[in-house]
Amino acid sequence: MEKRLIIATVMSVLVLLIFSYFFQTPLLTKKEPEKEIAAEKPVEDKKAVASSEEKLPAKKVKQAPLPSEKEIIIETDLYKAILTNRGGVIKAWELKKYKNNEKSQVQLIPQADGIIYPLSLDIEGADFNDKIFAADKNNISLSKDKSKDTITLSYADSKGIKVEKRLTFYNDTYKIDIDLSAEGIDKPILFSIGSDFGIVDKTATGYGSHIGSVASVDGKVKKDLPKKAGEVVQYQGKIAWAATEDKYFIASIIPKNKIDEVVVRKEENERFNTLIKFAKADNLKETIVLYAGPKEYSRLESFRIGLEETIPLGWFWFIGLPLFHLMKWLYKILGNYGIAIILITALIKVIFSPLTHKSYKSMKEMQKLQPKITALQKKFKDDKQKLNIEMMNLYKTHKVNPVSGCLPMVIQIPVFIALYNVLSYAIELRHAPFFWWIQDLAAMDPYYILPVVMGISMLIQQWMTPTAPTADPIQSKMMLLMPVIFTFMFLSFPSGLVLYWLVNNVLSIAQQTVTNKYLSPPAPTEA
Repeated sequence: MEKRLIIATVMSVLVLLIFSYFFQTPLLTKKEPEKEIAAEKPVEDKKAVASSEEKLPAKKVKQAPLPSEKEIIIETDLYKAILTNRGGVIKAWELKKYKNNEKSQVQLIPQADGIIYPLSLDIEGADFNDKIFAADKNNISLSKDKSKDTITLSYADSKGIKVEKRLTFYNDTYKIDIDLSAEGIDKPILFSIGSDFGIVDKTATGYGSHIGSVASVDGKVKKDLPKKAGEVVQYQGKIAWAATEDKYFIASIIPKNKIDEVVVRKEENERFNTLIKFAKADNLKETIVLYAGPKEYSRLESFRIGLEETIPLGWFWFIGLPLFHLMKWLYKILGNYGIAIILITALIKVIFSPLTHKSYKSMKEMQKLQPKITALQKKFKDDKQKLNIEMMNLYKTHKVNPVSGCLPMVIQIPVFIALYNVLSYAIELRHAPFFWWIQDLAAMDPYYILPVVMGISMLIQQWMTPTAPTADPIQSKMMLLMPVIFTFMFLSFPSGLVLYWLVNNVLSIAQQTVTNKYLSPPAPTEA
């Protein structure tokens, strides 16, 4: 046992000695010089060594560094745009004076994957939207002191292909001037507005509103849209402009010269892409105006090409347009569109008051004739033709017009329709507050207070209105349902429109009260 222990101990010592000699000593000799070098060299040398080591792989590749994508910021008093030299396109277009429903700045270009950006070129067999363009400026900042500036984006390759986009920006407008030139391209060029550029809110709909692509062709506004992804709608003729729009915003391209075609595509992501086509691409030199901003009537009208027709003022635009300008003028003085609507309603009521007064008096006169009308109805109950002749003679003798009671309502219908369109589609009313709970005159009343009060005012007005003696009982009962029908109908109407109708009813009640009490007292009851 002791012998085995001694042998094991000797063998262990020998193993340690051999290991120490062949392995441990060399490791120590490698580490010691590293410590000495580290102690002798300053910190700057370590950084220099590290820097040189990082550059070694690039030297081995022996290739020029690829040009990288660079963003160019355009800042004006109205908007902030972001260009990119990759494709020479616009990546963002943020309006400073408008907010979305989430209270952040309106962004006219969707910020999502798979987006075709404005100013993109669609050329068969060539992908220019991935090419790096050279830019002659880094950023542009405009103000009242510097109201205009230009940036040029250019691309050229070894095959003789050249593309240049010269963009001129202005501080006080939402438009930019685009000078597009191309050389060495033997195929048609399609110039794109971009995917849904100009569409902010697809839920902001209403009667006559349109969301998607639109174009002016041969003096007519065309709104045909592809139904399915991949489908295409084409327009040919005299094209004044092409655009993508929603209820309140628009992005439009306006060619200076004649273009061959407008192409509307529905992309796989269900977004609309509107393009204008230049068939002769070689040595192309075209000037295009891009407008991207709100549907302000004065701004759109300033182009003098019918772009303001994208605001649906309807058949009675000749009534609505003066009322719209009057509303804006009152707003400049009062600072509240709700008060402006009330004053316009009062003005309309004053204009129609003589006619309304005449209507009330006519209905009172009809009430006076009630006994004679009843007698004629009994006398000629079997001869309708004779009854009608005798009743017309009765009206003529007493100078009463049975239709005059409805005349004020009939005349006010065009005014109501005109104001409906103005108050529904004027971007000036979008997010415009009135008082208290009404913080958006272009949106429905969130608590339905105005529609309900309006319905009550209609009931009061109907109760005060004299019933025509010839009125059908069934029709009279149906008229009692009108306030209920109108109340439910007005629940989804813009608050500004409901405010107009409510104020109109209140003023009508006041006028009718004065008329009944002072101007046209009831006739004495006949014995």
